[in-house]
Amino acid sequence: MYVKIETERLTFIRLNQTKLRSEEYIHLRDAINTDGNAQNVGRMTILPATYIGSPRHMHEYAQDAMSYVRHYGTADLFITFTCNPQWIEIKQELFPGQSPIDRHDITARVFRQKLKSLMNFIVKHVFGETRCWMYSVELQKRGLPHAHILIWLVEKIRPNEVDAVISAEIPNVQVDPGLHEVVIKNMIHGPCGTLNQNSPCMMDGKCSKRYPWTLISETITGNDGYPLYRRRSTADNGKSTIVKLNQQDIEIDNRWIVPYSPILSKTFKAHINVESCHSVKSIKYICKYVTKGSDMAVIGIGAENSNDEVTQYQMGRYVSSNEAVWRIFSFPIHERHPSVVHLAVHLENGQRVYFTAQNAVQRAAQPPSTTLTSFFETCQNDDFAQTLLYSEMPIYYTDAIRRIYSVHPSNDECFYLRLLLVNVRGPTSFQQLRTVDGELCGSYREACQRLQLLENDAHWDQTLNDAVISSHAHQIRTLFSIIISTCFPSNPIDLWMKYKDYMCDDILYQIRNRMGNPNIQISEEIYNEALISIEDMCLIMSNKLLIQLGLTAPNRPMHDAFNQELHRERL
Repeated sequence: MYVKIETERLTFIRLNQTKLRSEEYIHLRDAINTDGNAQNVGRMTILPATYIGSPRHMHEYAQDAMSYVRHYGTADLFITFTCNPQWIEIKQELFPGQSPIDRHDITARVFRQKLKSLMNFIVKHVFGETRCWMYSVELQKRGLPHAHILIWLVEKIRPNEVDAVISAEIPNVQVDPGLHEVVIKNMIHGPCGTLNQNSPCMMDGKCSKRYPWTLISETITGNDGYPLYRRRSTADNGKSTIVKLNQQDIEIDNRWIVPYSPILSKTFKAHINVESCHSVKSIKYICKYVTKGSDMAVIGIGAENSNDEVTQYQMGRYVSSNEAVWRIFSFPIHERHPSVVHLAVHLENGQRVYFTAQNAVQRAAQPPSTTLTSFFETCQNDDFAQTLLYSEMPIYYTDAIRRIYSVHPSNDECFYLRLLLVNVRGPTSFQQLRTVDGELCGSYREACQRLQLLENDAHWDQTLNDAVISSHAHQIRTLFSIIISTCFPSNPIDLWMKYKDYMCDDILYQIRNRMGNPNIQISEEIYNEALISIEDMCLIMSNKLLIQLGLTAPNRPMHDAFNQELHRERL
């Protein structure tokens, strides 16, 4: 049923792309003034970000999540809440002979209410006052619906307080039999590994979730931004239990316990994995994971029109029974608090205009306002607004977090316009933004130079600093390659030394996976791999080697030897 509903919605978008079109305002105005014909103007409207679940929609939410990181730092808690089919609220609604898998409608309704109750429980200061939160409901093709939740607290959880909030141990059955029952039923991983090679988590003979963990007597901070939780051995007052696997009794100790919050587990009696996250590296991957989108069942199918995002979205789209029911009920797949305001960045008369053939002339004469043009108007009429930066406006005039759209350095004038907006207070117009000491500059770059914003590499440093918060390693390497190839910073080595660890994150992650060793640390060989990737991009962009751009040349023989060593160790 839901597949028919979604197909109708996507068909509407596809069939109405010629009726609803977009164009930069200055181009629309010039076209109308030239021949008065609106029939041949416009860019095809593809699958928009307003379509829930589309790639653009998921990307917007990932960037919005990183806006919370910019304003409030890393999240304190990452929680995965999974529906429990044994909840009494589900079982009491089943007809005789039915199981929860037969009634996805009941499962969806109960999980939705439980999720609302959980969020209300957390926000009501269970872990302290909550600053902001967001969650995404995931409905995979197998398994039960579950929600990924990020929580930011006003008072950060200190390292010495982690054990008071999160446990990775089997509770004492004599002290708390209720919690012991919940943990034994819901919070034991596997078992897998040598005990069960057929477990779904097994990849290349090892557990992809890194179980069993090492037994340690105290919680310590791990290399990837997550703590290594206290997991005491039975000799150190830790507990163990017996579980059945393949009709055999197996003794399980704390190495197999999924981290949980005792108060949440005991209250909701479900699988609730609670993790403490402290680094930007971990939160960056979490935000991407939380908003990764729907399952795909088919890949590698070429469409006739590779630019048709509607077809690309439909190709490989897999809709499970859980997702179908959830979407038919119009339950949200994302929620967050507070909201995020997107602040536009565009050149004068460069805002995007949506129009039809009937209203094109009117749109050309009276273009709609944007957040940027509204900012200028407010500064013209409000003395207080003239003391604010563009990014500071939502703080005082709305109850939302702001996010200024990023601009690629290759779009040079718009990039320098953004640089002015984050440094100049209270501009009243595009012309006033380009005015320095009473003189109108010919370009935004010239205005930046007159204001000494380009005297050193501070603006490139800020550009990369913004990128490391919200972008992944390969994107940061691409940005760095563009900066050194086309923008010619005065000291590229300093920029490399400051951000090289962020540019190597994915390489380190891949090597850890290939070697099956999560404890591998960053090394000169990994830095060299990143430099080779950067040099390859610079050769494509400017036909220059890194040594010609002021950086140390990568050691390509080391690259060959490193790959041979990896291959030998895998064998």
